[in-house]
Amino acid sequence: MRSLIILFIKDLRLLSRDSLAFVLLVAAPVIVITVAGLSLATLYRSSEHLFPVADLDGGELAARLLESFEASEELEVILVSAEEARRLVADTPRAGAALVIPEGFSEAFRAGEPIELLLWSDPVKHIEALKIRAAVERAQAGLATTQIAARIAVVQVLTHAGDADFEALFEDSAGLAARLLDKSVGLNEMSVFPGSIEFNTFDQNVPGFSITFLLLGMLFGVGLGLLDERDWGMLDRVAATPVGVRKLATAKVLSRFTIGVAQMVLLFAFGRFVFGISLGPSLLALGLVILGIAFASAAFGLLAATLAPTREAILPMGTITVVAMAAIGGCWWPITIEPYWLQKLAHIFPTAWAMDGFNDLMLRKKPLTEVWPSFAALVGFGFLYLYVALKRLSRQYPA
Repeated sequence: MRSLIILFIKDLRLLSRDSLAFVLLVAAPVIVITVAGLSLATLYRSSEHLFPVADLDGGELAARLLESFEASEELEVILVSAEEARRLVADTPRAGAALVIPEGFSEAFRAGEPIELLLWSDPVKHIEALKIRAAVERAQAGLATTQIAARIAVVQVLTHAGDADFEALFEDSAGLAARLLDKSVGLNEMSVFPGSIEFNTFDQNVPGFSITFLLLGMLFGVGLGLLDERDWGMLDRVAATPVGVRKLATAKVLSRFTIGVAQMVLLFAFGRFVFGISLGPSLLALGLVILGIAFASAAFGLLAATLAPTREAILPMGTITVVAMAAIGGCWWPITIEPYWLQKLAHIFPTAWAMDGFNDLMLRKKPLTEVWPSFAALVGFGFLYLYVALKRLSRQYPA
C-alpha cells in the first residue's frame, strides 16, 4: 500500500512539472467550450433576423400579415421594393429570407382564389430561412383561419338556420374548411441564386471536415516533421550547406501541399459518389479553392513549427489553434448561425474564406468570376504564413 501511495505522489509531481500537459487538460477544453458557446449562441436563444418585405398589394389583408410579422420577437421587418428584398438576402448576412406579397393579394384571398406569397431565400442561410419560413406559415395560418371561420359562419347560418343539428353542422363545417384551405394562400420559396433551395447536409460537412483534417495533417506532417529534423540535428547540418534551411522548408511545404491537394480531391470525390454532394457549376473554380486552402494549410504547418518551442508543444498548441480556426470559420456548422461580429472576426482565418468559396460554388452555384476573392485571400494567407515562417527560420539558422 505504501509503495502505491509513493508512486501515486510521484506521478502527480511529474504532472505538475509538465506545463504542456496542464494546457492540454485544462486550457484546450476551455478554449473549445468558449469557441463553441460563442459560435452557437444564436442557435439556442431567440435572435432577431432582418426580414425584408415587399408589399406590392397594399391591401388590408397584407397589412394584417405585416402586423403579425412585426409582433414576432425574432423578426426585424423592413418594407422595401421587390428588387431590394432580393438583393438584401443575397448580400446581407442578417437577412435569411425576404417575402414578396403580390399585387392583388387581398382581393384574390377574399374571393377564395388561389394565390401565392413569394419567399426569397439563400441556401447557405438555411437555418435562418427555416425560422422565417415558420413565422410566415404561422401568419398564413392565422389569416386563413380567420377568413375561413367567417365564411363558414355565414354559410352555416344560411344552411342551418332554425335547425339545431350540431353534429351535421360540425361535419359540414369541417368539410367546408378543408375545401377552403385547399384554395388558401400558398408559399413559393425560391433561391436568390441560380441553385435550388434544397440543402444537402453533406455539402456543408464534406468541405468543412476535409479542411479540418487537412489542417491537422499539415500540422503533423510539416510541423512535427520539421521539429523532428531539428531535434536530430539535420537542420544544423543543412544550414551549413549551400542548400540552406529555407529551401528545405519550402520543399517540405510544396511536397505536403501536393499531398494535401490529392487528399482534398479524394475526399470530394468520395462525397460526390457516396453522398451526392454538389461540385458547383465550375470544376476549375472548385479546384482553385482546393489549391488555395491546401497552400495556406501547408504554410500554416510550417509557421506552427517555427513558433512551437518544442516538439511536445506543437501538439496541444497546434491542435487548439486548428480547432478554433475550424469552428469559428464555419467548418463544423454554418458560419451564418454565428453572431455577426464573430462572422466578421472569422475572416482573419483562412478557414472562413475557404468555406465561403465552397458555399458559393456548391450551394449558391456562383460562377468562377465570383469565387476569385476567396482564392486570392487563401493564397494571400499562404504567402503570409510562408514569409513569416521563413523569416523566423533565417534568424534561427543564419546562412
